Amino acid sequence: MRKEQLLTVDYIDSQIGNIIEYYIHWEFEEDPFYGKARIKGLDDNFGTLKIICDVIEGSNLELAYEVEEVFLHSDNHPIYAGPLPEIYSANWVHTDGKKKKQIFIAPADENAKEYAVAQTNSKVIVRRIH
Repeated sequence: MRKEQLLTVDYIDSQIGNIIEYYIHWEFEEDPFYGKARIKGLDDNFGTLKIICDVIEGSNLELAYEVEEVFLHSDNHPIYAGPLPEIYSANWVHTDGKKKKQIFIAPADENAKEYAVAQTNSKVIVRRIH
């Protein structure tokens, strides 16, 4: 993923009042998590920092918390800010004979189709959707 930036305290401070795009790096077989939020500030709550924001679309950033200057969502996934990544759709037939469909982000410097084949161990049809 190119041009991604971790949401650090300094970055959030510099973006107060602005609308930012954000997403997490999600793994194959997980649901996407991305959206836009207007950053209002930070709140120190019992020694942990929380982002105060108006979520415009996507998942709720107010549940995020900070560990060593990296913001994490409530399910412990790191949160990134930056342009939306290239998002792909994969279709394949699972070993149990059922058709499967998955939306995913290919890791940086990796071909999306080759990545999907490696994850599914199947012939797969991959299309870019964003």
